[in-house]
Amino acid sequence: MVSIYERIENLVKDNKNTTFKLIAKQILEDFNNGVFKSQNELADACYVSMSTITQFSKSALCEGYKELAIRLKIEYENAMIAPKKRDEIDYKELDTRSFEIINDWVLSYSDFILSLANQINTKKKIWLAPSFQTMPVARHFENILRNQGVDVHLMDSAINLELVRHVDFKDELILVIMTGRDTLTLSRILEYIEKITKNVYLITTNNHIEEIPEVEGWKKILINYSLSNDYKYRVQALITLFLLVSEKLDNTSYLNRFGNNSDS
Repeated sequence: MVSIYERIENLVKDNKNTTFKLIAKQILEDFNNGVFKSQNELADACYVSMSTITQFSKSALCEGYKELAIRLKIEYENAMIAPKKRDEIDYKELDTRSFEIINDWVLSYSDFILSLANQINTKKKIWLAPSFQTMPVARHFENILRNQGVDVHLMDSAINLELVRHVDFKDELILVIMTGRDTLTLSRILEYIEKITKNVYLITTNNHIEEIPEVEGWKKILINYSLSNDYKYRVQALITLFLLVSEKLDNTSYLNRFGNNSDS
């Protein structure tokens, strides 16, 4: 996948629009100095209107400058984190340190887990709203919940927002999982449901704090343990968290409905 930085570089090289070239050069210069101007500041620096900055952002395949700025910040942070030198692998013993870190993180949010499980037991229904990156692990959780008699509705993060607006979320239970870069549609869904329901649980990262509205009653946890930048550890952490949620679910009604097939 081409990064936002590379897209902006390409706009400098290939674009015939001299105004866009000027904006692109300013952004790249700021990026290399660790500076991220607001849309108004960038417009002033380039002597253009804010609408021109929006048009430029769309030419970089972003919905607007807000998305472009967020993605640039993420790329900058990832570039600044020097990869740690890996210790020599010991093939004679298993390394369980990553499990300990993940488990400590999950257990630190036991209140969140118990509260979410309680709500699922009460509602017997939940909406899962994952970002593009977390869709696979959300589908895994969906299968677990369905097997325990929960009515699950999965929102694809690529869904047209107009479809979401046709659902009455007033009394609905919603779990939002926001990680990764492609979260624009999910951010818009949040902006919509913040006016409708307070029964929302959120799992996110420090990179997406600014995208999440502050709503009284919403319960939020951060993926912020020491290994959280690595996708494989993030997936394992979510799977562990969802396992503990599932172990607190009452599936009695499901067993009564379909029969208990266990041996007497």
